Amino acid sequence: MSSAKTLFAPTPLSALSDKERARRQDAVDWAIAAQRRQGYTHDPVIEEACRKFVSGALDRPGFRQALRTSH
Repeated sequence: MSSAKTLFAPTPLSALSDKERARRQDAVDWAIAAQRRQGYTHDPVIEEACRKFVSGALDRPGFRQALRTSH
């Protein structure tokens, strides 16, 4: 198993740094922009999951699960 960090390395949610929040926000902004270019329409469940992910209320697996259950 590699010791290299991933983009969204596991972090205790209460210890989320400003840098990690900014990285998460950039990732969410990019993904939403890409979806809008393809005809994305507003989905409040997805928007809420994104907000929680950026704030640190969801880790990456929790975020992915929230997105999967929204459909």
